[in-house]
Amino acid sequence: MAQEIIGNSVLDKYFDETTMSLHLKANRPILRKKGTPGNWNPVVDPEEIMTNKDLENLIDQLFKEVESRSDAFLEIDRQLSKVLQIWPYRIVIVYPALSDWLELTAVKPVKKMTIEEYNLQPELFDLLRNKSKWILVSWAPWSWKSTFTAALIELYHKDNHIIKTIESPRDLMLDDDIVQYSFTYGSHDEVRDILLLSRPDYTIYDEVRNKPDFELYKDLRLTGIWLVWVIHATKPVDSIQRFIWSIEMGIIPQVIDTVIFIDKGQITEVLQLELTAKVPDWMLSEELARPVIVVSSFIQKKNLYEIYTFWEQVVVMPITTDENWVSKLPSKQQVVSSYAKEWIQRKLQQLLPCDFHLSVKGNEVDLYIPEYYKWKIIGKGWSAITNLEKDIWLGIHVKTFNELPLLDVKVDIAWWNKKWEPLVISLPEEFKNKTVPLLIDDGLVYGKADNQANIVLNNKEIISLVRRKGFVIVNTEN
Repeated sequence: MAQEIIGNSVLDKYFDETTMSLHLKANRPILRKKGTPGNWNPVVDPEEIMTNKDLENLIDQLFKEVESRSDAFLEIDRQLSKVLQIWPYRIVIVYPALSDWLELTAVKPVKKMTIEEYNLQPELFDLLRNKSKWILVSWAPWSWKSTFTAALIELYHKDNHIIKTIESPRDLMLDDDIVQYSFTYGSHDEVRDILLLSRPDYTIYDEVRNKPDFELYKDLRLTGIWLVWVIHATKPVDSIQRFIWSIEMGIIPQVIDTVIFIDKGQITEVLQLELTAKVPDWMLSEELARPVIVVSSFIQKKNLYEIYTFWEQVVVMPITTDENWVSKLPSKQQVVSSYAKEWIQRKLQQLLPCDFHLSVKGNEVDLYIPEYYKWKIIGKGWSAITNLEKDIWLGIHVKTFNELPLLDVKVDIAWWNKKWEPLVISLPEEFKNKTVPLLIDDGLVYGKADNQANIVLNNKEIISLVRRKGFVIVNTEN
């Protein structure tokens, strides 16, 4: 049964069994958050005012508790902000001028739960207890991630595993047998050395925030230590994406095998990662096979994402999912085409000697170029275009600007009496604020229409070409 957390501090009088946090600001009414994660309300008593003097006295008492109690620590000590841990309270104090007034925030876990109270399916319970050794606990705000993490630690403790935690601040409610470290009093290198020398069975890190944290996670995992690390994320897959920018993509499945997502105090998703070599879901050619991280749902029993490199870009591509943000996307093919077009555009700008226009369709590209360059780009025996296809990993169909699909739209051109006045091209309303490719003579000009669907040309050479030869609008593919 869940246990109420009972403190022994001057703060006790401000809390009851339903108070999650206390928010004090000098000369303002006291505010409390009451309830449970996902179901709480702010409560303010207009008659209960915390004066600046009252708040200063309270802070003095808290610092005396830190000095006198073995379960109290000054976790962060900066000039204008302090973080205290006085069991079971985490206290943040901010001074002027960092804050406009002196303020204090105190947070206390409402209940302590066991892993059995989460009513996990036997298969998931076995996964967490016996099979997963590199677990990432991700959580949405106010989701009781510390409550779940503490319950998981207690499960390992019952199995007589040696457990050590890294916390800043140290606010997990744990058995006295479990050692809790803090970076406030030791560097990443020092903590790494201690853990590698003492070799605990499990290391719990609450929580991963910056690049040194990710590097420490990788180092500890690759030495064989079992890990449970906590990270903030708004969606389950976001926690994996945070690792993409911090450590090499190929190492990710070696350091994370399970992602637990906590929302409103409950496990709502469990992701598992596997590295394989395959053709990504949207590609067709076997030549495009590459290392792919497949992210699957342990609960839904299906693959949700593929993670792979697409040129210099790491792509996290949904396969099938019920998440609302995915259902609002255009087709998967269109999503990938946006990646493809951006990177093909950059690559071809480096390789081609002329203007060009792209149309990406699946794993093939229609490449439109001036007539003069067509056979130079194809090359003798199709050698040049074959090498170009290898560079961009997609098949290329070379076409000329004369073969471009064109839009049949009504266009008005403002011709001025003065020869070099700017030229104004007026398009239909649907072109407002859009970039439109214009085929002028044997080259493309990209014009940005304003909020009245007008494109203003100032280049004298282009204006002269439009006056002499006219122009056409290329199909913009929406």
